[in-house]
Amino acid sequence: MGDEQFRDPNRRAFARTVIRQPATLVYGNTSLAVQTLDLGEGGMCLVARRPIGPGTRCTVTFEVPLRDGPVAVSATLKVVYSSYEAAEQFKIGAVFTELDDDAARALARFAGATS
Repeated sequence: MGDEQFRDPNRRAFARTVIRQPATLVYGNTSLAVQTLDLGEGGMCLVARRPIGPGTRCTVTFEVPLRDGPVAVSATLKVVYSSYEAAEQFKIGAVFTELDDDAARALARFAGATS
């Protein structure tokens, strides 16, 4: 028996780092102000006032706080889950589907600076 059968298929490929920043999530004709919770090279978690269906493709914009100043990031992502937390608070988990090189470097620097 190999260890492959015991691997969790939901396990993240990249670690997440806590980040509390305002962000904007856009999908279709909808633009939502959201709050970031955590961030990694593979995706992020947000809090929104309403649910967003799994599979929804969105664009998120936010700033990553780095030692030499904040870096604006815009990325395309896909919602993986949307969980009710409290009235007007839905936890949204998402994976990046498009992340340019500058944004990827900023996320890696942020994760490295906080670990």
